[in-house]
Amino acid sequence: MVSSARKWQKYTPECAGTTISLPTEKTEWQAGNTQNHREIRKWTAQIAVTVEDKESTDAGVLGVDLGLKCPAVTVTETGKTRFFGNGRENKYMKRKFRNKRKKLGKAKTIQAIRKLSNKEQRWMKDKDHKTSRQIIDFAVQESIGTIRLEELSGIHQTARTSRKNEKNLHTWSFYRLAQYIEYKASLSGIKVEYVDPKYTSQTCPECKERNKAEDRKYRCSCGFRTHRDRVGAMNIIKAPVVDGNSLPA
Repeated sequence: MVSSARKWQKYTPECAGTTISLPTEKTEWQAGNTQNHREIRKWTAQIAVTVEDKESTDAGVLGVDLGLKCPAVTVTETGKTRFFGNGRENKYMKRKFRNKRKKLGKAKTIQAIRKLSNKEQRWMKDKDHKTSRQIIDFAVQESIGTIRLEELSGIHQTARTSRKNEKNLHTWSFYRLAQYIEYKASLSGIKVEYVDPKYTSQTCPECKERNKAEDRKYRCSCGFRTHRDRVGAMNIIKAPVVDGNSLPA
């Protein structure tokens, strides 16, 4: 993988006969082997790139909570919060693609269905790339040295959803977004840790009492209240790290 910096280098696959642009941060990468693949009416090139490892000297920790209504919520140790992505747009586009597939299915146009599915995956990947890029830019801006995410195997079990969102839950890839965050973070020298997701969306960050949020608001008997999506990210900062330690409360 390569970073999405503004400087570009040119590289030409042997069989394609065209030049493609590779993003690079200064000149700290080296192009390796290239595998060219022919798909329907087009060629694609997979290029192995070696990038020098970086290590951030920043000590800040950023909690990142992934979800459907809001794709990603981030909270710093000082409480600074940012919301990334557009859950409503994602849901609308998923429904639009699903309805188109249903119509094509009735017409039994298999090739058109496959083409539409590929288009949907490209759209989803583009959204995840942009969201992860924005998160890393925010982390760098806030002098973050460690990003913490929920353990990938537990994301689907803890993601807040309703019956009408179940189809979107099982088709949207939380894993892919987490992976994009992880590899972009490594290019910026930021460490990524995964934490136990148990009760992160229910536990009060102040008194540790468990509560269920009503609508978009989280309230606790101790007086703490905030937007429900912030709670998960706040708790992720201090949750037990998988095969590691948690931060002191």
